[in-house]
Amino acid sequence: MARRAIASKRFRNSPGIGAPRTGWRIALAFCLLFIFLTLTPAARPVAAETPARGLRVEGAQLIDARGQPVRLLGVNRAGTEYACIQGWGLFDGPHDAASVAAIRSWGSNAVRVPLNEHCWLGLDTVAEGLGGEAYRAAIREWVGTLRAAGLYVILDLHWAAPAGLRADRLRPMPDRDHAPEFWRQVASAYRDDGAILFDLYNEPFPDFNRNTEEA
Repeated sequence: MARRAIASKRFRNSPGIGAPRTGWRIALAFCLLFIFLTLTPAARPVAAETPARGLRVEGAQLIDARGQPVRLLGVNRAGTEYACIQGWGLFDGPHDAASVAAIRSWGSNAVRVPLNEHCWLGLDTVAEGLGGEAYRAAIREWVGTLRAAGLYVILDLHWAAPAGLRADRLRPMPDRDHAPEFWRQVASAYRDDGAILFDLYNEPFPDFNRNTEEA
């Protein structure tokens, strides 16, 4: 038994037997490492969204900075036309990066932002803290979020009203009292970004849609 135990111990520790097995394992490890390095593509950084660039009109088409026709596909994100004039907020629902990511996932490339004339101008028909600079700053931040996500933005005069009335509903046409100044300010604020478009008035219906020369 003693001789058998000694022989077994010598077999396990014998350089002539253990060395080839260890060398084979090392060689196999190097081969696997080589295959992994050659077949695995190098990691690439995730590119940030590229903001949409300016548009121009050619004939009946919108053309982007690369000379390619652009078809605007998007959503009307309601809330900024009525929350302020109703006196309970600036937005209706989330207006953050997560909501923008959801909009982009639908295949959209544009978002229409409806504006309230009285809220933008800060008229006395609007509750304190919901008009003027507070409103304009909120719109500015929201537009910046949309642009950073690579979306075109359409600014729309949605609700307007002349002196003596509140801009609390859709009216037939924009008013003379405030609309010109509204658009002067909006155009001045966003004139340097060609990917922001202006929708002069939402769904005008002069003369209540009757087929007259005045309409």
